[in-house]
Amino acid sequence: MKRTKIEKRNSKLGLAVCCLLISIFYFLPLWAQAPTTADRPVVASYYKIAPGKTDEWLARYRAQHLPILKELQREGRILSITLYKPFLHQGGPEWDFQVTLVWRDFAAMGDRAHEAAVERRLFSDWEAHRRDEQRRWEITARHWDDLMTELPSE
Repeated sequence: MKRTKIEKRNSKLGLAVCCLLISIFYFLPLWAQAPTTADRPVVASYYKIAPGKTDEWLARYRAQHLPILKELQREGRILSITLYKPFLHQGGPEWDFQVTLVWRDFAAMGDRAHEAAVERRLFSDWEAHRRDEQRRWEITARHWDDLMTELPSE
């Protein structure tokens, strides 16, 4: 028995629909899972400031760098921004400020081109911004970043 073109097309279409439905039902649980905290990079940045310069550093940070982070947060790329200063040091004062950023995902964290575009957009006087940032780094004695991962409490 010879099949017509329409029957062949319908047969192929039925097979394609069947494969699509099987793949949807197979992958649906994976797509429906909410992102875990492991999917959200947490970066803790530590700053040790030159003696007597902490107020200047903080003012420059708030004026020159924090607006960039807040814009990225407004866009949904950063989920939270938290600044810390030590209340009491147990041992040597290893850092003066800590900034913790929770990013939406690794793609948002690694998009330096977008971050640079935001910086250029926010600071129309580029040379003044560059000088202020350079000064902030001049009075930063040490800086390091830690990429953190959350552990279950139990």
